[in-house]
Amino acid sequence: MAIYLDNNAGAPLRPEAGAAIARFVAEANGNPSSVHRDGQRARRMLERARAQVASLCGAQPKQIVFTSGGTESNNFAIFGAITATNNRRRVISSEIEHSSILGSLKELERRGLEIVRIAPSSDGRLDPARIVAALDRNTALVTLGLANSEVGTIQDLTTLTRELRDAGALFHIDAAQAVGRIPIDVDGLGCDLMTISGHKLGAPAGIGALYVRDAARIAPLILGGPQENGLRAGTPNLLGAIAFGAAAEAVRAAMPTETARIAALTATLYARLGEAIPGLKLNGSASNRIANTLNLTFPAVLGESMLIALDLEGVEVSMGSACAAGAVEPSHVLLAMGRSVADARSSLRISLGWNNTADEIDQVAQVIPRVWRRVADAEPAQQAQVG
Repeated sequence: MAIYLDNNAGAPLRPEAGAAIARFVAEANGNPSSVHRDGQRARRMLERARAQVASLCGAQPKQIVFTSGGTESNNFAIFGAITATNNRRRVISSEIEHSSILGSLKELERRGLEIVRIAPSSDGRLDPARIVAALDRNTALVTLGLANSEVGTIQDLTTLTRELRDAGALFHIDAAQAVGRIPIDVDGLGCDLMTISGHKLGAPAGIGALYVRDAARIAPLILGGPQENGLRAGTPNLLGAIAFGAAAEAVRAAMPTETARIAALTATLYARLGEAIPGLKLNGSASNRIANTLNLTFPAVLGESMLIALDLEGVEVSMGSACAAGAVEPSHVLLAMGRSVADARSSLRISLGWNNTADEIDQVAQVIPRVWRRVADAEPAQQAQVG
């Protein structure tokens, strides 16, 4: 049986979400916009899910707009903000964002907007002073990730709020990897918009949300109806929202103990791998990162070869963001942090989740060094070509 260690790509379905799906199949027949009895039952289920998601990040239910996932939420935030503030032509972001942000910014650049991309430090942290220095009265939006999906580094974004508001810029945070892993409070963060992804929490793929502060001006991208407070037309994904809400409630209840448990498992795995693999290197902050994530450079091997060999042994990891799966290019995050192409291509991301056990981590701590030695012995010529 496989040991799944790719939770930053998507967590396994939580039992609570599965039970919610079963209830949906048994009970939900109506459209939440309909006025008849079944429609109103569906509406109550939808609004309960909205309140459950809102409670996970300190928001009000009316501030939660359901979407199809993190990518749509990021696109919605960026293009919706720019459309609503079309007299401003500058957007500030960073070089280490998720592909759904990078792709959106590339399109805005094609349309003639000015995009400022802040470089990170060697451990993946962004200097808030450099972000503030890039602000001017032409800045429409600042869009940044709270926790990096590849290396797990947590950014200090709370210090930006006053300066951004003084400049009149909207502040969007991509919290897809952070919500459910660290405590989140939208008022404390001071953001206008925030991305949440359901399948990172243990909901099914295809459901997410965008937090929209009451005073934030944002234009809808999907038109044709009054759903989601007029910001996203169309019948919502009721099944996905109900499962999302159930997963959010389960995460909120379990977070105080689950975060500590996962942190201990991650620390144990890192310590044992470091003892067994000479030259193993951690990418990202040693302490200021989400507790479940290890991005490691394995000496003298290609990451692709390690990934395939581990998969054959029943250990599932990744080389970075799932949205870049299949790409032959090295991680843009690691390159931006100053890693060489060779090191970037020799790196793997290991991300633990709610269902991982101590026994699994013990097995993985034995399997990975054995696989590394075998792969390193088999491909010295390939590694030389990478360097």
